[in-house]
Amino acid sequence: MEIHEHYSNEARIQLSFFSFMAIALWICFGGALSFSIAFHLVISTQIHVEGSEDTTFWFASLMYAFLGFIFSLIGAALIYPIYSFWCERSRGQRVKGKFALVKRE
Repeated sequence: MEIHEHYSNEARIQLSFFSFMAIALWICFGGALSFSIAFHLVISTQIHVEGSEDTTFWFASLMYAFLGFIFSLIGAALIYPIYSFWCERSRGQRVKGKFALVKRE
């Protein structure tokens, strides 16, 4: 099998639902993780309750992060039809970066 590649720095793409959700998964995970850490740092420095500080705030931070992650994924799944419609009307989403068009023979 021979592979031919054509390189460019601009492309028009339209992601499938699963590719869109794979990217959303990583973005939602990063957002939830950073929100959880920020929430824990802000709350733990502002409120000091003896004895329950560690477990209560870590639990609340992780719970908010998990809920944020789940709702973000649901939001991404719900917004996909609008993304798909927009890409159909504008002949794809214009993106810039390093791209290789791979043709396998």
